[in-house]
Amino acid sequence: MIQEENLFYDEDSLVDEEKLEIVRQLRLIDDTFFAVCFEQDIELTELILKIILEKDDLEVTYVKTQHTIRGLGGHSALLDALAKDSSGKIYNIEVQRSNQGAIPQRARYYGGLIDSQSLREGEEYKDLHETYVIFITEHDVMKGNLPIYHVDRMVRETGQPFCDGSCIIYVNASFIDDTPLGRLMQDFLCSDPRRMNYDLLSRKSSYFKETETGVKKMCKLVQDYADKQNIALIAKIAEAETKAQAAETKAQAAETKAQAAQAEAQAAETKAQAAQAEVQAAEASRKKMVQSISRKGFSPEQIAELVDLPCETVRAMIEA
Repeated sequence: MIQEENLFYDEDSLVDEEKLEIVRQLRLIDDTFFAVCFEQDIELTELILKIILEKDDLEVTYVKTQHTIRGLGGHSALLDALAKDSSGKIYNIEVQRSNQGAIPQRARYYGGLIDSQSLREGEEYKDLHETYVIFITEHDVMKGNLPIYHVDRMVRETGQPFCDGSCIIYVNASFIDDTPLGRLMQDFLCSDPRRMNYDLLSRKSSYFKETETGVKKMCKLVQDYADKQNIALIAKIAEAETKAQAAETKAQAAETKAQAAQAEAQAAETKAQAAQAEVQAAEASRKKMVQSISRKGFSPEQIAELVDLPCETVRAMIEA
């Protein structure tokens, strides 16, 4: 093993030590470490597929990690690993620490994307190769306390398999026993290469944790990941601030509208009060006129005819 103090030459040794500790704790169940360990490693990919599928004659011919497939509607998928074997079968291997990352709809979508990219123009549907979407999950997503779950389509009424060539597999990494699969899952959850069961996995993990070149590459990936997280966080904060400002502007507009409505209501009330005052003033003036005419000796009947008011109203004005 190399000496840690010789790994880095940056001035900020504290940050380097933090990165180094993160690298030490990484496991194959972590997608960043899985991707770098399995990148273009046919032998390693072949090992885990042979164990998971129990096919000793399986021969992997191609593997690529962090493979992006673009959907027709614009929604892309970043596959942890995409592999092919000598018979043309296609394998998508996903490592998931979160249960939410292994929901059935994701498996369905990934399988559909792979199919959409694998049938060339002019080929018939029967030419589609078998596909396997394999989730290796840190927890027992299916809740059946089993090491592995095979999800195959079937005809409900007959119970017969619907052989469309697609298969979804969930591997429960929390189920560890003394079987090839159980030992493999122990390695996926192990951060110490010296405690791994499979030599291929141990040697590859050791390279990225115990050699200068490998550790520097991992520390760079850790830093890149942190930078992406910071950028994403900044973007989320900016988005939240924009939404908050928009909400504040909307609230201010609503308040202005409410104030305008209140002012309009007050103006209407003032106008109504002025009209009422005008009516009252006119009534008082008419009453005063009726009383003045009455003092000159005119009868209520005469006054009523003169001012065009009911006689009873005139009498009430005179008596008031």
